[in-house]
Amino acid sequence: MIVRNLPGEIAGLVFDMDGTLYTHQAYFRYQETSQVARLARRLGVSEGEAGARVDAAREARGAAGLPKTSLARHFLALGVDMATVIAWREEEIRPAEWLKADPKLDQALGLLATRYRLVLLTNNPKKVGAESLTALGIASRFEAVVGLDDTFESKPAPEPFLAACGALGLPPSSCVSIGDRMDVDIEPALALSMGGILVQGVDEVYELPGFFAASLRN
Repeated sequence: MIVRNLPGEIAGLVFDMDGTLYTHQAYFRYQETSQVARLARRLGVSEGEAGARVDAAREARGAAGLPKTSLARHFLALGVDMATVIAWREEEIRPAEWLKADPKLDQALGLLATRYRLVLLTNNPKKVGAESLTALGIASRFEAVVGLDDTFESKPAPEPFLAACGALGLPPSSCVSIGDRMDVDIEPALALSMGGILVQGVDEVYELPGFFAASLRN
C-alpha cells in the first residue's frame, strides 16, 4: 500500500473497481479481448490485427512522450465513437458471470462507510459498475456509481474524478482516490488536490479500516 497526500479531514473515498475491489486476471483479460473482438468486426479485420492496431496506438503515445490513456481513448483514435464504446461494454461485459460475493470485502467497506462516504469510479459504463457491486455483494456500501457514460471521459482524465466527488457533494480536497494503478487512479487525483492510496488488489482493501483507524489515532 502506498499512501500519498491524505487530507487532514477526509470525507469521501473514491474507489476504483477492476484490480482494486476484486482480483481476477482472466476477467481483466476478457474485458479487453471482448472489446478488441468488437473493434475487429467494426474494422473488418482479424482480432489479431485489431489488437495490433491498439498496441501500435499505445506504442505511438509512448514514443511521443505522452502519458498513458484508456482503452476507450484508443478506440476513439481508431474511429469508434464513445457512445459505441459504451454500448459494446454494456453488451459484452457481464460481471455476474465472473464475480462472486466477497463477505470479507463487504465487512471492510461496511466499517469504512460508518465514517466516510463511498463512491465507485469506473472506466466501464455505470451499468457495468453497478452490476459489479451487486455481484460482489457490496452495493449497499456505495452512495453512487460514476461511469464512462457520465462524462464520456475515462481515467486518467480529470473529469471522472471531479464527477465522483461531485456525486457525493464533496470538494476533491476532502476525498481520497483508492486504486491499483498509480498513473490512472492516483496521480490524476493528486493533481486535483485529492489524496491517493495505491493498493495491490483486494487484499489491501481489506486492510483499509485498520489503516484509517491508525491514522486517526496518530
